[in-house]
Amino acid sequence: MTFPVALLDLVLAITLLEWLVLALRRRWIGRGLNFTDLSLGLVPGLLLMLAVRLAAPAEVPAAVFLCCAAAGLFHAFDFLRRSRVADAARPSVSFREVSR
Repeated sequence: MTFPVALLDLVLAITLLEWLVLALRRRWIGRGLNFTDLSLGLVPGLLLMLAVRLAAPAEVPAAVFLCCAAAGLFHAFDFLRRSRVADAARPSVSFREVSR
């Protein structure tokens, strides 16, 4: 069983969108990972997917997509865990303190 390589292009685009959304979230509301930690977490996977994409024929074996999906799930759990740790380390500011 194979999938069109365009599906891998979609995964790459979603990863870049994720990077942008998480970076903007950090900038606008101050939650989540800082840009360095975010980049160091995303770039290795992005480059590995790009390497597969550049080496891929017109269709990619299902096993490759299964590995990418598993890596994506572990990546999501890791980012969620690290974001919670980063948020917990930041001092919380209440609305009353901000409005004074």
